[in-house]
Amino acid sequence: MKTIFKIIEIINIAALMFLILAVYGLPITGALQVLAAILFVLIFPKNKLIYIYFGFVILFFAIWDRQSMDWLFALPIALIFFLTFIIYNQKAKL
Repeated sequence: MKTIFKIIEIINIAALMFLILAVYGLPITGALQVLAAILFVLIFPKNKLIYIYFGFVILFFAIWDRQSMDWLFALPIALIFFLTFIIYNQKAKL
């Protein structure tokens, strides 16, 4: 379990590094963070915050019209920091 958790942390850090590329790195960041979230839910299925995270991810893709990213651009940024909070909050409980 600790090995998988360490992998989740590494994936999250790599995802955060892609933010340097700004808008071009956002899809890669999102994909890596969803992968980290899937691994997280496999080892911590009782964590309620991770389900809230997936709810917002689904909401984002449901309302995204692929044309404009005006105010909607804030949601992926918030999700990046929310998942990071979830991971490191869980780490403190270990």
